[in-house]
Amino acid sequence: MEKNILDGENDKATLSISIIRALLNDDSFKSEHRTASKFFSRKYKLDFVTVVLLILQKSIKPLQLVLNEFFKKLDNCVLVTKSAFTQARRHLKATAFITLNQKAVLDVFYDDDNYQKAWGFRLLAIDGSKIHLPNTTEIVKE
Repeated sequence: MEKNILDGENDKATLSISIIRALLNDDSFKSEHRTASKFFSRKYKLDFVTVVLLILQKSIKPLQLVLNEFFKKLDNCVLVTKSAFTQARRHLKATAFITLNQKAVLDVFYDDDNYQKAWGFRLLAIDGSKIHLPNTTEIVKE
């Protein structure tokens, strides 16, 4: 049973990635989510797709290190400065990420209503805090 659930999630993840790829390579998506028609119109080091992918990485590393690692993986011997990335990022509308989230995450993972709910609501939580509890038998048992 659990294997089937995991397979379904894997299929959804694959579909989600396919949708993201399709959207990022769609010219109308690019046109809709740039600040002016002249931006991202020519092929530069920091094109529309590259800027979106760099933002989606959401790394905690220093920006210049992230840029160096990203372009090293592409193996095209390109160096991009933090300033260049910041200027390119400025020409991208935030609506691009709202649309990506809606079409590639919400529509794929939650449209079929096949997920657990708490009191009828979808419950999502992330907690990065740590707490140290005393080492007692009651706590260990719980």
